[in-house]
Amino acid sequence: MLSQALSRVVAVQPLLDAVERDQAEPRSAFAQLLVGQLVTGKVLGHNRDLTLVRIENHTVAMRLPRQAAQGETLKLSFAGHMPQPVFVLEASDAQSSSVPQLSQTARMLSEIMQRVPQRGLPTLTPPAPLLDTPPAAPSELAVALRGALVRSGLFYESHLADWAAGRGSLEGLLREPQNRLSGEAASPAAIEAGGKSVHPLHTLLTQQLQVLETPQFIWRGELWPGQPLAWELQREPAPRDGCAADDAASAGDTWRSHLRVTLPTLGEIDIELRLDAQQAFAIRVVPVSADSLPRLREDQPQLRARLAAAGIKLAALDIRPDEPA
Repeated sequence: MLSQALSRVVAVQPLLDAVERDQAEPRSAFAQLLVGQLVTGKVLGHNRDLTLVRIENHTVAMRLPRQAAQGETLKLSFAGHMPQPVFVLEASDAQSSSVPQLSQTARMLSEIMQRVPQRGLPTLTPPAPLLDTPPAAPSELAVALRGALVRSGLFYESHLADWAAGRGSLEGLLREPQNRLSGEAASPAAIEAGGKSVHPLHTLLTQQLQVLETPQFIWRGELWPGQPLAWELQREPAPRDGCAADDAASAGDTWRSHLRVTLPTLGEIDIELRLDAQQAFAIRVVPVSADSLPRLREDQPQLRARLAAAGIKLAALDIRPDEPA
């Protein structure tokens, strides 16, 4: 029954010439439709395995799960933009018992995903600096950065499962936004471009869905007052063997961090770190100012020694000049 239901979910593509396709907005077609809204489509003809259908004054191409005769009227339910418009093909009266229905949760998730930017990455922006003053030791900053990610709310469901299994603390869960914001009934909502109010938890849920789809996000804020940091974190999956287990395959992934920070004496610096499956780091340091390069290279042996003392396995350390774009 599930395969029959999924076969009725069909995506559409507007028929545009080359100029129109370059200028078209991805979500302009059917922008007025609401998730779950019923519409009708008229079959205009066929082109190979595609069926040309007229819906709401738009001619689109659809791959239907069954043959449809020219002139036939189709009953469709709008399922949202993902990012192309998607419809559920309603069954005929004789097949009504197998008509798939979108649950309330599915409709809510679809509506929330309409707010996802086309090409933007989910960005965490803390309301205040992580530390009140510059840290006395690097470990203090490391603990603060770890806490900023762990308690960001992006991984709340995983932490909830750990707590249920006795591997996490209730105190830590209560510090995450899902528990803090859910109790703030009168919390001021953010305002979208269209003038709609959005609860902060909806924004967080959108970010969680984005991270599930493409495991990468950005943390942008202040380490301490006056010291900004932009930190991008991304998982780069290893080539998958179709027979490999998920856990074993994930163990071979590479994690990439890209940090951009401005330091008092060295100026702006780009730092890229890659952590491979053998838990070894490859680090690339690129100062924006050419004047900072000699000092960084001079102190490179000291940096290697401090990394080794901290127990960090180093695969490569590259300090190079900034290359113009």
